Amino acid sequence: MTRYLFAFAITALLAVAAPASLQAQEQSDWEMLQAQDLRLARIADRIMTANARLCRAQMPITGMILHSADQYSDGAEVGTRFANGPLAIAGILPNSPAAEAGLQTNDAIMTINGTRIADLPPPEIGNLREAGFDLLARQDPSSPLNLRIVRGGASEDMIVQPVAGCRSLVEIRLGDGPRARSDGRVIQVRYDLALQMSDDEMAAVFAHELAHTVLEHRRRKEEAGISVGALGEFGRNQQANREAEVEADRLSVHLLSNAGYDPAISPVLWRTGIGGRLSGGIMGSWIYPSAGARADLIEREIVMYLPNRRGPSWPGHLLALRDRNFSRD
Repeated sequence: MTRYLFAFAITALLAVAAPASLQAQEQSDWEMLQAQDLRLARIADRIMTANARLCRAQMPITGMILHSADQYSDGAEVGTRFANGPLAIAGILPNSPAAEAGLQTNDAIMTINGTRIADLPPPEIGNLREAGFDLLARQDPSSPLNLRIVRGGASEDMIVQPVAGCRSLVEIRLGDGPRARSDGRVIQVRYDLALQMSDDEMAAVFAHELAHTVLEHRRRKEEAGISVGALGEFGRNQQANREAEVEADRLSVHLLSNAGYDPAISPVLWRTGIGGRLSGGIMGSWIYPSAGARADLIEREIVMYLPNRRGPSWPGHLLALRDRNFSRD
């Protein structure tokens, strides 16, 4: 199972070091980041494919983790990992469609269903990985993907049999900013948070962020003129943004159940220190309910709609909210 995760610039992790040690440090940092990439990919793909029928926007899931040369500053790693082309495979999930097709790390993607990567227009925001993701995501998730790759300087045609999943670009993010976020197109988990979490905690966080995508919160907020960020803490913006967080908390346990997780891992998360920090930390937030209130709300959702604590679940009472706009009043 898969999703498209693209590694961010490794050089942001590097400390100042002598040239002789820099290459070894870079390799170590790369392996650490790749391990978190693959871990998040495994969890995310399990949840996105299990809930494909709940998502109105779907994409083919392959198991490839892609990245592009223009994400990185110059260095030995760039020359090694992009020797075959500027859009390459950073990693592949075991037993995924990509693995079964015979794709390998560092293969360069040259064409997708006949469209050349070299002919893609530059993305307005981001880099070649976003353009490659958009092209992949537009393909029919129920049909084979025909890829032309370059490996060791030689081109080869490969056929991947994908599975359908919720459409979202999922990635580990370096740097500051929100520890986890979804904007309707991209789901990000910060690298330092990923290091702190167990697999169950990461699954609960990811399910909450995917719930925002399933419930189409970005579209609904834009249609209602709701602001996010600093202005999102006040007035009707605060009310709508809190409403969205409550909806996502409630839906998250259904997404977990459909993927074979015990939904109780979600209220457990919100009662930990990690849950407290995600809910606004010591200073709190006017958008997020307190971590304890979130745990209580989620437990009520489980009791009312998932008494056996397992799927399959069709949460129609929550999916119906997609066709209701947030109030402009």
